[in-house]
Amino acid sequence: MTLGDFAEAGTIPRPLPIGRTARFLTGVGALFYFTWNIIQFSDRVGSDVPPVGYFVGVAVAWWYLSDLFVVGLSLRWGRWPQAAVILIAIALVVVDLVAYESGWGPPLGWGAFLLVELFFGYIGISFLLASAFAVPG
Repeated sequence: MTLGDFAEAGTIPRPLPIGRTARFLTGVGALFYFTWNIIQFSDRVGSDVPPVGYFVGVAVAWWYLSDLFVVGLSLRWGRWPQAAVILIAIALVVVDLVAYESGWGPPLGWGAFLLVELFFGYIGISFLLASAFAVPG
């Protein structure tokens, strides 16, 4: 299925208990990651580069950002949100280089932090609601 290519309403059956449980666990996992990042806030936005594991979450948020806009917000923007995030990240790296003489500093840290938090917070709530209301798809 291509990006933004949806099936006709009512053609996909409602999820069974396994599908609802998977949606629930995915929502709980996303909200756990969301909360854990807030607890680790000072490690994320400071001038020290966070551990490599954090960038897995950044990569997941960036990769599925277009799907969030298409499916979650009903905006058929294709891959443009990903391109916009790359351009913003490049601008933040330039600001970091000028202000902090390093490629990683608070501006880029804040940008990555906000991307991850907005994505996983939205996805976590969406999956919990999808499991509660047995949303197909």
